[in-house]
Amino acid sequence: MNIQERIVHLHYCSSGNHRFLAAIAKSDPSFTTVYSLSPNSLASLTGVNHDKAGKFLNLLHSVSLNKLKRSYIDKGISYVTVFDENYPPMLKNIYDPPWVLYYHGNFKHVTAGAALSVVGTRHPSEYAWVEMKSILEPVIKKGVTIVSGLALGIDRMAHELAVAHSGKTAAVLGYGLNYMYPAANKKVFNELKENQLLITEYPPYIKPQKWHFPERNRIISGLSPAVFVVEAKERSGSLITAELAVQQNRDVLALPGRISSPESAGTNRLIQEGAKIILSAEDILEEYLHLNV
Repeated sequence: MNIQERIVHLHYCSSGNHRFLAAIAKSDPSFTTVYSLSPNSLASLTGVNHDKAGKFLNLLHSVSLNKLKRSYIDKGISYVTVFDENYPPMLKNIYDPPWVLYYHGNFKHVTAGAALSVVGTRHPSEYAWVEMKSILEPVIKKGVTIVSGLALGIDRMAHELAVAHSGKTAAVLGYGLNYMYPAANKKVFNELKENQLLITEYPPYIKPQKWHFPERNRIISGLSPAVFVVEAKERSGSLITAELAVQQNRDVLALPGRISSPESAGTNRLIQEGAKIILSAEDILEEYLHLNV
């Protein structure tokens, strides 16, 4: 096995646990000696308990890499590791890039050309749709990939807008590709699977879990030079994504809203704290993506 194959194997057997693999990598950067470790040694190395270490090693020595790769092919699932040349270059440069990305669709959406991450509330106002449509349509028509998280509300609207205008969009999921969540997004999920891009750091068998979604936000922000927050409450996942964007040296853009609207409290606060106020498509295209309208 080469290092890419080893990391795919380890990733599957560890349920895609990023920190667990990072702990192994500190002393075993080529991921070779882990195959000969005892449960006690692995537990000491990674900080997990003896039972978890033993379970991981049992899987590692019983799961066939060739069968695993064949199962991905049979399901139409492709993957790329952080050691591959076609790994998204912007994402590779964040502090904690995913070890493996699994995907359905056109991976060039996140490896070639400009991208813009778009996030916001699950309960958008009518104002948000009208203003977001006005701003994003010219961006989409310039060939910019719209990256979002396929949540209800702003995320889904951003994906749908890209599809409606024959643009490009990529959805970053908080679960494995054997699943679809939430159920209300089934139609757009299938559309993106067939004609756009679904991408995740979780092995296919991993079910949606609450803590996965804050984790995946670093990928949403990491894939683009800028994150556009359309509507967000004072405490929301969108603001977590904005914070991650700052840590990753990305630009934070925000749509201003009514001061009386709870759904605009977070975006207005971002602007007050230094986020770029977005009033038109030109504000995005010219300053952040270096494209002329």
